[in-house]
Formats: sequence, C-alpha cells, structure tokens
Amino acid sequence: MTSFELQARTGPGRRFVEAIEHLVETFAGRAQEHDREQTFPFENFGDLTKSGVMAAAIPVEHGGLGVESLHDLMVGMSRLGRADGSTAIAANMHIAGGAVIVRMLRRSRSSGDHRTVEMLERLQSQVGAGAIVMCFPTTEPGTDLASPMTEVTPEGAGYRLNGRKIFGTIAPAAHLFFPSVRIPTEGGRYLTGTAMIERGTPGLRVIEDWDAMGMRASGSNSMVFENCFVPKERVFGIRDNYAKVGRGFADFALNANLPLISSFLGLAEAAHQHAVQAVRSGRKGPSGKRLADRIPIQHLVAEMEIDIAVCRALIARLGGIADDFLARYPQSDAPVDESNALMKEVQCMKYVVNRKAIEVVDRAMIACGGASYMSKHPLSRLYRDVRAGPFMQPFAPYEAFEYIGKVALGLEPILDR
Repeated sequence: MTSFELQARTGPGRRFVEAIEHLVETFAGRAQEHDREQTFPFENFGDLTKSGVMAAAIPVEHGGLGVESLHDLMVGMSRLGRADGSTAIAANMHIAGGAVIVRMLRRSRSSGDHRTVEMLERLQSQVGAGAIVMCFPTTEPGTDLASPMTEVTPEGAGYRLNGRKIFGTIAPAAHLFFPSVRIPTEGGRYLTGTAMIERGTPGLRVIEDWDAMGMRASGSNSMVFENCFVPKERVFGIRDNYAKVGRGFADFALNANLPLISSFLGLAEAAHQHAVQAVRSGRKGPSGKRLADRIPIQHLVAEMEIDIAVCRALIARLGGIADDFLARYPQSDAPVDESNALMKEVQCMKYVVNRKAIEVVDRAMIACGGASYMSKHPLSRLYRDVRAGPFMQPFAPYEAFEYIGKVALGLEPILDR
C-alpha cells in the first residue's frame, strides 16, 4: 500500500531523513529500558553523532549535512519521534541550535560584528566535527520565553550570571549551555541575549532532578547559575525585545519549535502502526474473528488515519511557510506584524498536532485493549510521552488561545500575565 508520509524536499534533507531512518529500529529497541530506568540514552547520541544527524544544519564544508530547509528538519524529527520521544526532543535542542548558529553567523557577518563571527565560526566547526553537544535552557518557573529572569550584570571584562533554568533537555550530555538572559539597562529596562557557559564553569550546577511522567529519558534537568563569570564576547544576540514576542523571536522559535512539534507526529505514527499491526493479527471472542474485521475497530483506525493526515498537512504547510519566511529575511528581523502573523499560524499548528497526537495514542490503546495499559507495553510509554507536547513553549494552550485571538483581531499580542 502506498504511504503518504512526509518526505524531505531537498538532497541534504533526504540524506538527513535517511540517516535517522537507519537508526529508528535500534532506538526503539532501547527506548523501553531507558524509560523504565529513567536513564539518559548516551549510546543514541553517539550513533546520531556518527551518522551526521547532530550536525544536520551545519554547512557541508564545516562537517555537517548542510540541511537548510526547516521543512526537512521537521520531517526528520518526526521520524526520530517514531523511535523514541525522549531522544527526539533532546536531539532537537542541539540540532536546532546548530541551525540558529548558522543563521546568526550570517547575520553577524552582514553587520560586521567580527567578534561574534569569530566565536560562532569556531562553534560551528566544533558542532560539525561532532566535538560538542549543546543545551539551550530557556524555560524558567514563573515567566515565559520572551521574559527571562536569569540575568547578566556587567563586571570588568564580562558579566556575572545568576538565575535558574528548568527543562534543560539533553543536559546530561551537554558540553556547552546557552541560557537566555536579560541584561539591565538604565531606567529599569532590560535587553535580552544569550550567554555561552562551559560545563564545569564555577557557579554552574546541573541538578539531576528530572522525574516526570513521560519523556523520562530526555535528561531535562534543572540548572542553577550562581555568580558565573561570562567573558563579554560570550554574551551575544543582544536585542531590545524583552517581553516582546514578535521582535526577533520568530528566528529562534521557528528553528527550535517547529521540529519539536513535529516529533509528536512521530509518536502518533508509532502508536498508529502498532495498533494496526495488533488488530490485523489479534482475534477475540468465541467466533475467533480478527479484530481488523470488526467495524468498531475499523472506525477507530479510520479516525487515527484522519488525525495523522491533518497533522501531516499542517506540518508540511508550516514547513513551507517557514522556509519562505527565513529566506526573505536572511540577515535581518522581519517586520513585527509579519512575525506575529506567522507565530499565530505556528500556534495553530502546535495546538492541533499536540491534541491530535494525544487522541491517536488514546485510540490506539482502545484498539489494543487492556494489554496496552501495562507498563511494559510500548503504548504505555507513548501515552505518557505524547502528553508532554501541550506543556512545551511557546505557549501553554490557554496562552496560545489568547495569542492567536489577539493577533487575529489586530491587537497587540501582549499576554495577560
């Protein structure tokens, strides 16, 4: 039967997807144990590095796969989600970081920021060589991505960094941490930026406190920064956009969040595939009739097919729109209204994909029956993992409705906080 699964559209993208597909069966075989033991899958990341997946967005001349299409990164991450949700969301943080580095490097060259260019070129080469793993902790309790409370204050030839981040996915394997920060200015206002901190920096503590219902092997630990000294050249991407979602936010959010959302399609596809295989072979009742031949089961499978088709359509649509958007603004911020309009569409996609993925897994469990409720069953893990989606920024579902509504009504999308 012909499959209409998402396909990469470029040569580098196809190589990226194929590299992941070669690893899916292996990662799926490891996922259950890592979930049960709540251990970080270091061996998966060794395999991803060897295959070139971790350097997907880095140019070929610097050791990467040269994937420039965000659509294709989304397709690849959906494939990785089929294997192991924890590995997918952890790998995405690093891979998306590579894409952001490439874009920021292009912008820094255009503006003549030689200091940042030198630092990013060195970083790009390290990622391309598979020498480092990056973690981009942005989430904090009590605030949002656009309004970090983690703060750097000027001191001598650099800054002092203080604050706390949570959900630092991939933290166990990371060599470099890139927390989002705020920078105080005169008049009590703030700028935003990104700091680069090496593991082992005095004052940095990675706290092994990740104990969640799902995504148990993602290593999404908390970290504390206590008077960490950061050289001046390692605080970069400074913008006047504190608490302003539309200004410069789209670059990071698109590269990080669109592939992340797409990972949840992979979880739904894995659940769907498992259910289809189970009902084709399973029999129940005195007649010994196959489950697949029963009309209620066919109805459940049809609903799963419809939901997956909807998710694929939205992902393909947003991937194409995002590629066009980033191509229009290779070296500068887009107009605020255009960024907000695009982020509105991203939030619509996020809401639908997260909700539909959950519903697909629920239906798969109904089709498979009580066995899927047991901890050792693959659908038990998928049931827990898929519920992480709505909590991932930006935004929480209730905030997404407010943001979508305000943008659609032509209002300033400042959320009621």
